[in-house]
Amino acid sequence: MTPLARRLARATGYVDHPAARKAHAQSTPLLGGAAVAAALVIAPLLARAMGASPIAAPTTGVVAGALIALALGLIDDRRPLGPKPKLLGQLLAGACLVYWGTSVPELRLNPILGILAVVAVAALLNAMNFLDNMDGILGALVPVTACGFAALALIHGTPVDLGLAFGLIGACAGFLVYNAPPARIFLGDAGSHLLGFSLAALALQSLQGSFTLPHLAAVLLILAYPIFDATFVVWDRVVGRRPFYVGGTDHTTHRLGKRFGKWGTIAIVSLASSLNAWLGVWTWGRSDALSIVCVLCVSALGYALFGTVLRHISPTTQFVT
Repeated sequence: MTPLARRLARATGYVDHPAARKAHAQSTPLLGGAAVAAALVIAPLLARAMGASPIAAPTTGVVAGALIALALGLIDDRRPLGPKPKLLGQLLAGACLVYWGTSVPELRLNPILGILAVVAVAALLNAMNFLDNMDGILGALVPVTACGFAALALIHGTPVDLGLAFGLIGACAGFLVYNAPPARIFLGDAGSHLLGFSLAALALQSLQGSFTLPHLAAVLLILAYPIFDATFVVWDRVVGRRPFYVGGTDHTTHRLGKRFGKWGTIAIVSLASSLNAWLGVWTWGRSDALSIVCVLCVSALGYALFGTVLRHISPTTQFVT
């Protein structure tokens, strides 16, 4: 699907042109997210048509939220939206997922928890959008993270949609062939929004069976790197008195790239995400609160030290909007 998306992007004007503040030196198509979306739809339909697997159809809320996230990104890729309309669309996608696409009783019965869950989904969409700033990063990170949720289903029997989990693994791995450095196509905001929403869907699906401390901790650990990158960037910009909502070249991946290059950065992010996924799967099966708190504290401390080291790597002074 990706070569078709590249042709469609050039024909319709979905192209990111080079500029002084951007890393790529030539015009690059932006419809990689549409190729991933097409793969996520077509692959399970083919599997069902061939009788290869009894894949259940996704819930209406998941489909509606995914379409909102994808459409929001497509609009923003063509004509950039302001922060407020983008946030409103992200919250709407999150509400579809929390109240219509998944069934976590605690979130539906407690209004405060429900609102926090919607905000958390929007935050994950933004975190993935933040992280999509270097060739191949999301194409490498998302399959590893999705593997973590698939492992929860296979090892612990959590109600995760394996069709979606394995779909993300395959679609992103296929897209990575074209998005690896030097990228021939970008995900665009449409792709980063869709992938963020899909990971949020897997996270909430895993909590449908039990909304407990070990399970919440496991989900946070599996999603730790996107959370860390977004937290690092927001904190660094607030401390530096810069607007946190304006795109820039001060992310963890940019700083790693200055020391290890793009491929080295992909390897480091993939390794960190793999360790997080393993810890998340291990934590899910724990019942003693002490070990869970210890794992969370060690993980948080590790990322705090990692962030401290990264802050000593000066980012470029250029910022992109």
